[in-house]
Amino acid sequence: MNRKVNRVELLKMLTAIALSLLIVFVIIFFVSDDPMGAISSFLLGPLKSIRRMGNIVELMIPLMFSGLAIIFLFRTGLFNLSGEGAIFSGAVVATIVILSLDVAPVLRMILAVLAAGLAGSFVTFIPGFLKVKFNANEIVTSLMLNFVCLNVGLYFIHGYFLDPQVNSPYSYKFDPGVGLPKLISGTRVHLGLIIALVVIGMAWLMLHRSAFGFRSKLVGANRKMAEYVGIGSTSIILLTQLLGGFVAGMGGSVELLGMYNRFQFGGLTGYGWDGIPIAIIARHNPKNLPFAALFISYLKIGADIMARESNVPFEIVQIIQAVMIIFISAQALLSGYKKKVMMQEVSKMEKEAANLE
Repeated sequence: MNRKVNRVELLKMLTAIALSLLIVFVIIFFVSDDPMGAISSFLLGPLKSIRRMGNIVELMIPLMFSGLAIIFLFRTGLFNLSGEGAIFSGAVVATIVILSLDVAPVLRMILAVLAAGLAGSFVTFIPGFLKVKFNANEIVTSLMLNFVCLNVGLYFIHGYFLDPQVNSPYSYKFDPGVGLPKLISGTRVHLGLIIALVVIGMAWLMLHRSAFGFRSKLVGANRKMAEYVGIGSTSIILLTQLLGGFVAGMGGSVELLGMYNRFQFGGLTGYGWDGIPIAIIARHNPKNLPFAALFISYLKIGADIMARESNVPFEIVQIIQAVMIIFISAQALLSGYKKKVMMQEVSKMEKEAANLE
């Protein structure tokens, strides 16, 4: 029965995607001077060259880290939104490590990624700790914490690592050899793709093939029940927040080392917010993350191409994401069909049991 219910959930997600795209296409017909050309740029533009397809995969890498971070952060029922600050802090700390240490480039990058992960863990731990110890609203504390991370990070970069030779507020350049190698010529697709997939695989094993995964799921479903059966919910909650922050901070450092040769973020990256719809589309299952991240990345690249080739603004992708989340979250969507499938399976099981008797 679980298999058929999962198929219904998949159909529900595909229906939500189709309806959201349909709504966006209707909007394009009303706002664009050349709606068919705009839709063509949106749907087919990302596939017209190796470079553009590479752009999809490049953007997909930080989105996978972000989506996985959200899966951990939301696993136990908390709505910790500090993943955005954790990603930014990870990039800041990675920059500090790279520019401060005088060791071999490979070792420097490894230390930078680990330090970035720890910085991300520290950021996401704060709202989780305040929630379990003082029942502070994690949404409010995490949202405010993102701006603390932004300003503290920029203070360190601008105050100690700012390159005076450039007109933009960028850090000093990284030494030669510091940076993730490229995987596909003609694109900027880098080793971070492999790193992200390995981390996702490890996360899937942790969440779906370990006692920790079962306990964290039970805490998220019913914290009081988990405590009743002897599961320490506080430690489980805090551990999921630490893991989510580590993944987010790691993602910030991988994006920095893979795409740039210096710190040049002037503000929050936005990847932390993108992780929320990605996690929802992936149904909070790590094994679905690459497909969800690929889909959102495709939409973003398509929207960017459409904005350059037509008069339709890039913000159209925000409409798609918002409508998609509404439809996917709507419990009524295909609920009748889901109930029918479940009743059919129950009836089938009853008949099989009767035959055995």
